[in-house]
Amino acid sequence: MSDLISEPEQEFDPDEPEDTAPAGRSPTTRRRRALLAVAASAGLVACGVVAAAAFVTSPAERAAGAAAPPDTLLTAQATMQVLTRSTVARGQVYPPTRYDVTPVPTSAEITQLYVSALAVKAGDRVDNGQLLAEVSGRPLVVLRGAVPAYRDLRPGSSGPDVAQLQAALADLGHGRGTDDEGDYGPGTAAAVTAYYRGLGRQAPTAGPAARQAVDAARQAVEADQRQIDLLTAQQAAAAPVGPAEGAAVAPPEPLAEARARLAEDTAALAEAQALDGPTVPAGEVVFVPALPAVVTTVNAPVGAPVAGALLSLASGDLVVTGELPPGQAPGIRAGMAVEILSEATGTTVKGRVAEVGTPTTAPPAARVIPIGGAAAAPAAGGTAGASPGPGPQVSAYVPLRIEPAEPLPAAFDGQNVRITVVRSATAEPVLSVPVAAVFTDASGRTAVTRIDSLGRRITVPVTTGVNADGQVAVTPVQSAQLQANDPVVVGR
Repeated sequence: MSDLISEPEQEFDPDEPEDTAPAGRSPTTRRRRALLAVAASAGLVACGVVAAAAFVTSPAERAAGAAAPPDTLLTAQATMQVLTRSTVARGQVYPPTRYDVTPVPTSAEITQLYVSALAVKAGDRVDNGQLLAEVSGRPLVVLRGAVPAYRDLRPGSSGPDVAQLQAALADLGHGRGTDDEGDYGPGTAAAVTAYYRGLGRQAPTAGPAARQAVDAARQAVEADQRQIDLLTAQQAAAAPVGPAEGAAVAPPEPLAEARARLAEDTAALAEAQALDGPTVPAGEVVFVPALPAVVTTVNAPVGAPVAGALLSLASGDLVVTGELPPGQAPGIRAGMAVEILSEATGTTVKGRVAEVGTPTTAPPAARVIPIGGAAAAPAAGGTAGASPGPGPQVSAYVPLRIEPAEPLPAAFDGQNVRITVVRSATAEPVLSVPVAAVFTDASGRTAVTRIDSLGRRITVPVTTGVNADGQVAVTPVQSAQLQANDPVVVGR
């Protein structure tokens, strides 16, 4: 029962010393407390020693920290590839020729030119025989031909301009008939009439003067005929009855003269009538050597007066002029291969350098040929097209005339493209390494360092060849020592 009976609690006596052991505590308890205190003190000392050791380094550790890091190798693989030495520049694409078309009056009755209608807009492609516009009620058309329209073509005209008119109409299905090439006769007149009819118009004629000439010639013929009739009647009335057999009766002299005059006037009437046939006024046709062409600008709206060039046409296959910095020009010569890259479309066209020009600051642009009246600045509200015009002065460059191997796509027009001139290239893939991999050893040999499968460095003597774009062709002295895909040291 004694285990179930606890000791009576002692009352707290403030006068009793605090270190007095409670009654009933044994000496073993006091020794246990002392041991715990000693262990705690030892732990604190050990922690302090460890913390201090973290900030203390030995001389060996300090030396290791100051030493250079171990060597690391930069390597690259030997490869088989075609090495090409090239020069890259920019180039401008544009049509070779731009025609600025300025309408002119087609008759003295027109005192002011106005745009009656427009059949095209900037960017349109036009072909032989196509209507471009109406100016003061008259059509303006384009035909294929190298000779500019410098005169009205009418029956009786002849020359190269008539021949190109006949050829252009023949392409449209209107032949010249029996007319000789270059002679405007009835067959050509019929072709002109048919062409204008296809435009929904009546072909113009030679004008009032030609009509007056026809009327005058017809009146002369009629007068001649009346005179002959009168003289014939008078001769019949004066002739004797029953002339002697075998006697010749010669017509009186006035009748013979009248008949000769009638023949002359009849020929004059035929000539006047021929000259009064259908006419092609110079102000209604634009001859362009190469078609189709592209409308690059339209400078006036319908209803506006014509002041200067009404529209511009760009003709011919697109050309490209490279703009080579003078420092890159040495070594570039005609005949070198070229790649033309349109970065906008991702299309590449091959070509060659056709000509290396002299340094200039004039920007590349089409040759401008005015047609019709004097060229003038575009009217307000003009529509810009794709073909570039002369711009501000640029830094000096060497122009390269590039000849494409095939016509450039229409999408190239107006683009600034990348030109890569191939200076030289290996005929076939060669073993090559980065230029940085090649060195000269102590004996003066050119070599590279190959890393084998065990990580060992092996010096491989080589001979070098073409270098391009940071790569150099190498030929090992012993071909088995270096092959494609072998790693070579390029730096440390």
